[in-house]
Amino acid sequence: MKYFIFLFILFSMIACNSSQKLTKEIPREMQNISCPGSGNCSIEVFKNSSLQIKTDAFGKIYPKIQKGNNLVVKYHFEKKEKKNIEDAGYSEFIYFEVDKNEKQIILKDAELQKLKILYGRICFCRDANGYFRVDQGNLYLFNNNNNLQFNLKFDMGKIPQVITQINENIKY
Repeated sequence: MKYFIFLFILFSMIACNSSQKLTKEIPREMQNISCPGSGNCSIEVFKNSSLQIKTDAFGKIYPKIQKGNNLVVKYHFEKKEKKNIEDAGYSEFIYFEVDKNEKQIILKDAELQKLKILYGRICFCRDANGYFRVDQGNLYLFNNNNNLQFNLKFDMGKIPQVITQINENIKY
């Protein structure tokens, strides 16, 4: 009987570890995330959250996700780094907050700030770096049965950007 219990515990531990490895090794192409070929992308939906736009000591804005009643979406693009180059990291982020009871949202230009849409460009760059409000573009969003489908096309003007459009369908 002790032998059976030992084997059961051993197989349970092995089964848990193998599923974690499979999840980590799923290629980007199979995750159905829209992403430029020059990098890797991820997307997260935070339930029962709120997106706060904070200001640091230098007057720069940044996002902070806190508990709330809405959904917060975080899209992250990370450029593939060149080997043997210091400070070559480059990332772009998109954050926005959606009322979980809204079924359809269509916004244009300045209206985008109703969802507090932020664009982040994080790099060791001489030009624009940090987080910026998105106020040029279009958003089409549909929220139904824990399925969030959105198409965001935006332009940051003089701020260089890799991501200009995100078209996603997410189950949350």
